[in-house]
Amino acid sequence: MAASPHNADPRGPQRIRDNRDTEPLRDTRDVDREVGGGMRYGWTWIWVWLLILAFIVAIVWFGGWGWAGYGGWWWGDRNAQVTQSAAVNMMNGSGVAVLNATNKQPFIGHPFNVSDVPVQTVANDHAVWVGANGATPMLVVLTGNNNTTANANISEGSRININGTLEKAPPAAQAKQQWSLSDDDANRLEQQGAYINATEVTSQVTSQQP
Repeated sequence: MAASPHNADPRGPQRIRDNRDTEPLRDTRDVDREVGGGMRYGWTWIWVWLLILAFIVAIVWFGGWGWAGYGGWWWGDRNAQVTQSAAVNMMNGSGVAVLNATNKQPFIGHPFNVSDVPVQTVANDHAVWVGANGATPMLVVLTGNNNTTANANISEGSRININGTLEKAPPAAQAKQQWSLSDDDANRLEQQGAYINATEVTSQVTSQQP
């Protein structure tokens, strides 16, 4: 077929149409605004989800373990905290300040009396550890032949009344030999540096009997 002005020679070089020649160019500022707006929109949702997650974690933590004495209904042993607080409130007497004090040295040589204090552990017939449940206990040594845990009807969990004096604790080895304490009890006593020399101990059950 012969070439004509209307029909180009198919064997000749063909011109490839470039669509870029006909499409208008977009303003780069428009593109930047679209990209930037999309990124800001994405970051906004990220922050929203992070805040929601933090709020959920805070609720779970408050309900599970509690915060500042509140909450902790699920796993935080809230009942134990309430029980301990109730035990502290029920105790009364000058000995309460001694039991709550971290440094007991200033009280050595002073009279000690307390009522309604829980017995945490009975070491033997002449020695018990007392204090609110969950708190660090103090050793009470019952002096006198008839002043024993059996005669006073004292057992672990009992609530007792104590009259006596606060004395300086002997070395662990001496306390272990003198009062038949275990190694752990003797070492704890030596670290505290003081014990209660009880001249009179009665249990709440015994003291309430006519």
